[in-house]
Amino acid sequence: MKMDEWLKKMEIENLEDMSYLESFCSVMELDESVPEDVFHQLFADVTADEIREMMDQYLEEIMAGISEDCIEFFSFLSSYRRSFKGMMNYLIREERQERAASELFRFREWYREPGSVLCMDLNEGREFPASVCESLIMGRMEKLSEGSYRFDYSGAMGLEYDEYEEYIDDEEEDYLDLADDDPKMTLIDPVDPVIDGVDYENEEGYMQ
Repeated sequence: MKMDEWLKKMEIENLEDMSYLESFCSVMELDESVPEDVFHQLFADVTADEIREMMDQYLEEIMAGISEDCIEFFSFLSSYRRSFKGMMNYLIREERQERAASELFRFREWYREPGSVLCMDLNEGREFPASVCESLIMGRMEKLSEGSYRFDYSGAMGLEYDEYEEYIDDEEEDYLDLADDDPKMTLIDPVDPVIDGVDYENEEGYMQ
């Protein structure tokens, strides 16, 4: 498949738009496997700094869909978020930015892996498998009073990552430590620390 066909599938006008969060979300949420070479072409002109910022915003948004009774999975994803940010800082400082897209691809493969989460529709009384991505979309729907679900993430915590603590800035570290202690802190801006009252459903780049 040619690149223009992939862009059409993702509803992205051109590769220049890949530095926008909306395009980033479209790639992450495409309900189809994306070959690694295509993925690297998509992000070829996106810097590690841009990937770091878009990924951090994206993780903040999707973590808002994690149910309160799934605190272990929330902590797992918080730790990965810290690791990813530290890794991007490392790649920027070491001028090895080509690895940024590789790590992002690895995350997407885990994120879209079919059947890694066991879901239960409490209204219909049935269980079914889903990807992490699908389960978090359902979690958002539940918060909007559109359905009632329970999730078992025990089979979805195999995403391995290294620690890059020495590459986390002091301001980032303080914020991420608070986020680990209190899930509500994911809705707080570390620079302007007030509760984020944004309506994410209508925010540009919000998952559909």
